[in-house]
Amino acid sequence: MAMASEEMIERDRRELLRLGGVVIAAGAIPFLWSVRTAFADSSTDVPIMQTAITLELSTVIAYDTLLDGGTLSPALRTVLRGFRAHEQEHADTLTTALTDLGGAPPAPPKGVGEVDTFAKGLGAVRSQADVLSFLIELETAAVAAYFDAMGKLGEARLLQTGATIMANHGQHLAILRRRAGREPVPNAFETGKR
Repeated sequence: MAMASEEMIERDRRELLRLGGVVIAAGAIPFLWSVRTAFADSSTDVPIMQTAITLELSTVIAYDTLLDGGTLSPALRTVLRGFRAHEQEHADTLTTALTDLGGAPPAPPKGVGEVDTFAKGLGAVRSQADVLSFLIELETAAVAAYFDAMGKLGEARLLQTGATIMANHGQHLAILRRRAGREPVPNAFETGKR
């Protein structure tokens, strides 16, 4: 099992580096690994939901930070505000689902410093191109995490919720890629993996 995990990390690292934004992409590896490992290591729905909530709340903080950075065009700022609202809706929906299961929501991340411990590169964003590269990696990691979670969730309604959220991250990813001048849908089915 450890060898498969190491191979998965190396494959994902190569793909993130291939996509561009080398410094930012390389920093996304701990984030991708921590979320996917948490989903893979979970045997019940509650820890998967807790990890998903942390993922969404961290993504909200990332969007807030990037929106406040002063590097965005007005048009991109409008798009990212909408994405940020989606992330908060995801966190709220997942929190409700978790409490319905009898689980306790995780403590929210405490700002950029805590988010940067597993999504390195957030503090290094200096331009609109950096913002797009960072968010492409973040949304790719989210799609990959939810794709992995789909094989673990037991409750049908949680599968539906997770699939809906994963699809929304895929939509974000396509729009961000297009804004960055990349192919918006390079594969027929987005899995966050290559």
